[in-house]
Amino acid sequence: MISDDLFYISILLVAIVFFFLGAWFYRLVLWYPRGGRAVTGTKSMIGKIGQVVRDNGTNMVVRVDGQNWNAKYVGEHRPEVGDRVSIKDVNGLNLLVEEIKDGN
Repeated sequence: MISDDLFYISILLVAIVFFFLGAWFYRLVLWYPRGGRAVTGTKSMIGKIGQVVRDNGTNMVVRVDGQNWNAKYVGEHRPEVGDRVSIKDVNGLNLLVEEIKDGN
């Protein structure tokens, strides 16, 4: 027979091993979702679609998800008011946007 002390020590060691395996599995499955998009922060804005609501020549304002953001355009053509734009990057509080062509 196994003594009581050895039994409790083996139960404790098994519990510790399963704790660390569970922590590793949690990190693997929940922290690193393969192919997932960021859901918060500036990286979550990249790839979203917005609409130009104001352009006074120097500043452009784009509405994305119901919020107005200052924007700068990248690309060949400057979008006009009412055009749909795609967010390419975020620089501080400014969005870098590109006009969506009719075919896209």
